[in-house]
Amino acid sequence: MMNFQDVVDELADSIGRSVVIGDPHYRLIAASALGADVDDIRSTTLLQRQAPAPHQKYLESLSLNDSHQPVTVDFRELGGRERLAVPVRGAHGHLATLWLITGDLPPLRGADYAAIEAAVSITRDLLANTEADREPGTSDEVMGQLLASDPEVRKSAFDEAVLRRRLERGDGTLVYAVDVSATISLLDRLAFARRLTTTRTSSISYIGERHNVMLFVGRSTDSVESEAAIRHEAVSRAIVVNAIGTAHHSRFASDLAAAAEHAALAAGIVFAVPDLGGSADISTLGPWAMLASVVGDRSQLAIFSPAAYALCTDGDQTQRTTIEVYLDGVGHVSHVCEQLHIHRATLYYRLERMPDVVKAALDDGVQRSALHLCLKLIRLWEASGRF
Repeated sequence: MMNFQDVVDELADSIGRSVVIGDPHYRLIAASALGADVDDIRSTTLLQRQAPAPHQKYLESLSLNDSHQPVTVDFRELGGRERLAVPVRGAHGHLATLWLITGDLPPLRGADYAAIEAAVSITRDLLANTEADREPGTSDEVMGQLLASDPEVRKSAFDEAVLRRRLERGDGTLVYAVDVSATISLLDRLAFARRLTTTRTSSISYIGERHNVMLFVGRSTDSVESEAAIRHEAVSRAIVVNAIGTAHHSRFASDLAAAAEHAALAAGIVFAVPDLGGSADISTLGPWAMLASVVGDRSQLAIFSPAAYALCTDGDQTQRTTIEVYLDGVGHVSHVCEQLHIHRATLYYRLERMPDVVKAALDDGVQRSALHLCLKLIRLWEASGRF
């Protein structure tokens, strides 16, 4: 979890200017490293840990603590540079202000504002220590409580989202789990999420993170456009998307927790199995989901399928690949040969030279199914470093 210092440091690095967080009484909470944009007001505030009295009086006259939107503050008469004051508000009022110097600096870009909004979101979470502050109020706050740890809060937020027509019960609601590169900072991930939530080409809402994946929710009818928007925004921000998994809400579920878990599971499977094409819905991954739930190790493979164990210990990679593709192709020789880029005679030659335990498994329905599933299980274990 980030702290206040992490927030100001990462935001300053992202937007190329120093950042300060101040409380409602203009006392310093955190400040980024001093940059070329720092003026005397900033230096004095850092030294005294709060804004000087004349500056506080001026800020009080602007009623900044009542503002719900960023405000440009002109400090030239007090010997300072223009600033942008970005309010951080909770369910019950003003919590803090993010201060950014804008005078004599390049204009902030759309990507900068996304990073600022992400920083506001993290700061709000850090400051919201009371239960009252966590109660959902605005539509965005409601969506932000859909994965709350308290089941009653999750249910209440989901009921409210349905009431406000942001979501619907059942298959019409789709959860997206987006697995991005682990090198992307939390602030950059939140900025990415914020851009996706506000862009016109996307109708999804960011609802949090679970199991190291970013979670969004939207309507099932917009799934194609939403996935395209995710990938487009990721490319524009140089964010690597490893996999996208989706899951529909069940009309029997009172919240989105199960759908989020299923979407995250789908993303994990897609990441582990590149052949799945980078994205998939959990409803199409039944066998893979079953295999992902298997808790075992290499020693148990000999019990699950002696034939699969033989291919992975005594056989070579060519034999293993040949059998896996052969089973994938349901024994359709022409299709299997096309996938392996070999002649029909070569396939028969390879099959004839398989270990006896493998040939026996191919002649038995149950053993053949176990062999096929265990070869897939090995792929999952290899991808997760368990084999």
